[in-house]
Amino acid sequence: EGIAGVVSDQQLGPAGFEYARFREFMTAEALAAITGAKEAGATEIVVSDSHGNMQNLLIERFPADVQIVRSSPRPLSMMQGVDSTFDAAIFIGYHSGTANPQGVRAHTMSSARYAGIDINGAPSAESRVNAAIAGHYGVPVVLISGDDIATAELKSVLGDVETAVVKRAIGFHSAITSTPEAAQTLIRERTTAALQRRASFKP
Repeated sequence: EGIAGVVSDQQLGPAGFEYARFREFMTAEALAAITGAKEAGATEIVVSDSHGNMQNLLIERFPADVQIVRSSPRPLSMMQGVDSTFDAAIFIGYHSGTANPQGVRAHTMSSARYAGIDINGAPSAESRVNAAIAGHYGVPVVLISGDDIATAELKSVLGDVETAVVKRAIGFHSAITSTPEAAQTLIRERTTAALQRRASFKP
């Protein structure tokens, strides 16, 4: 839901008339992060396909040295694959949580199943839940991309996390969005910048 251009369910699942196009854009944003990570010196990369049915990314587009986690169920959900050997986590395409409804497609995990999730009494978006899982393994989150509400939400929790704002929310189904090309360039640049100062981030 945090990919550039996404504003409605028409982009979000196989039944939507724009889903095939937006799989391409989602894949391209993930690839932009990979390119940025490699420019910063990353040599091992795991991608966790975590939207909807968790089978969205066009895996044939990825470099041969990248591993991809797909489908479900998974014990660690969106963070499946992470462990204490990771140097950093990067969140691409995030949305705000149920408690922050001004964001595009704001919800937490499943709007059909959850009214919200709290951690230590605080309303927690998916980004905070996933950052806590990464933190359990001592892995810092260094970057989040998505709309301005989602990125600010995690920044308020983690502090100086790098952000890539690819659209600005107008409402639940509307946004002022960057083009896919502009969003991908921003993600690549911010990923490189985040990893270059990885030592300054705390889990």
